[in-house]
Amino acid sequence: MQLPQRVVVGALVVPALLATVGLAAYPLAPSGQLVFAVRSSEVVLAGTAVSAGERQELVDAVRALTAHRITDLVTPDAGERLPVPPEVAASLLAAVLGRGVTEFTGVVRAGHLTASARVEDDEGAGALSDALRAAAPGLRVDEDFTTTS
Repeated sequence: MQLPQRVVVGALVVPALLATVGLAAYPLAPSGQLVFAVRSSEVVLAGTAVSAGERQELVDAVRALTAHRITDLVTPDAGERLPVPPEVAASLLAAVLGRGVTEFTGVVRAGHLTASARVEDDEGAGALSDALRAAAPGLRVDEDFTTTS
C-alpha cells in the first residue's frame, strides 16, 4: 500500500471503524478521539465533539495557527468530548508545522497520541518527537517516523 493510501486508511477509515466498534462496546464513552493529518498545504481534522461549539473552537484554534486549507470532518453533538482541549490540539499541530513536516497523521484518544510522519532525517525525527511531548506533556506518545534520507 502506498503512502497516500495509508494516509486515507490511517486518518479516516481506521478511526471510523474504531469508533463503530467503540460505540458498540462502550455506548456511553466520555471522551472521543481526534485525528489530525497534515498533507502538504492541507490540515484534516476528524473525530468527535460534544457540541458544535466545541468543534468550532477546535477549527478556530487551528485556523489561527496556519494558512493551510482546513478540512473539518469532526462530528459535533456526538456525545463525546474531544480527548484534549482545542488549545492542546492546536499546540500539537503547531509542533508539527513548526518543524516543517508536510506528511503527518496523529490520533489522540484516552490520554495517548499515536503519531506517524515522514521527516528529513533522524535529527528531524528527534526534534519532532521532543516537540510533540512538550506540546502535550500529559499525553503518552507513540511514534512511527519514516526518514526520507
